[in-house]
Amino acid sequence: MRPVATVLLLGICALSRADSQARIEIPEGTKVSLGKIPRGELVERTLSLKNTGSDTLHVRRVEASCGCTGTMISTRDIPPGTQGTLRISFNSKNFSGPVHKTVMINSDAADTPDLVVEFSAEVIDEVLLTPQQFWIKDGEVGRTSRLVLKVNNHGAAPLLLRSFRTTLEGFVLKLPGSPLAPGSEGEIVAEFTPKKAVPFLAEGVFVTTTNPHQGEIYIPIYGSVKEFKFE
Repeated sequence: MRPVATVLLLGICALSRADSQARIEIPEGTKVSLGKIPRGELVERTLSLKNTGSDTLHVRRVEASCGCTGTMISTRDIPPGTQGTLRISFNSKNFSGPVHKTVMINSDAADTPDLVVEFSAEVIDEVLLTPQQFWIKDGEVGRTSRLVLKVNNHGAAPLLLRSFRTTLEGFVLKLPGSPLAPGSEGEIVAEFTPKKAVPFLAEGVFVTTTNPHQGEIYIPIYGSVKEFKFE
């Protein structure tokens, strides 16, 4: 009888181990909407990681699909019937329009070892430039090129463009002298007098503003400069 009892006991233990599994659940759901976000704002959401299984849940790693997304988990070991938290932060500085990102939670959960959380947002430019860069077509050494951008204030407060800085020699900006009311439009005028020929120009200019979310905006400068020739 002893061999039979031993086999039966081993079978019960094996069955017990098989039934003892960790399971992960996010009560808030795996699809999260961050809504409309002013560009430059840092947004955070906290999700619950609930262990609905009968064994301790071990979170191995948490991976975001983009460097713009940060994650912080409260604990990597979650006993049965308890929960931890996962904080997700999204930096909207370099985005505009619809955004879709993911965060993958890898664990020893029996049902979903790789659980993917999706979050979406719409990033709003409160300081909108049209076009979004300066294009210098066929610039010539010693001759001044004049370019104009439209700037729209989509924010809730008056917008003042305070100053600019660039390393491009011979490039200056003329900013609107008075604040732009919400919903209004102004002009940024660039004047560029190149000192030397450049086959391909790839520079930029920073403009400081009073917008709380876009305190500094970057405007790329592209184009080319050739030697001036008298006709």
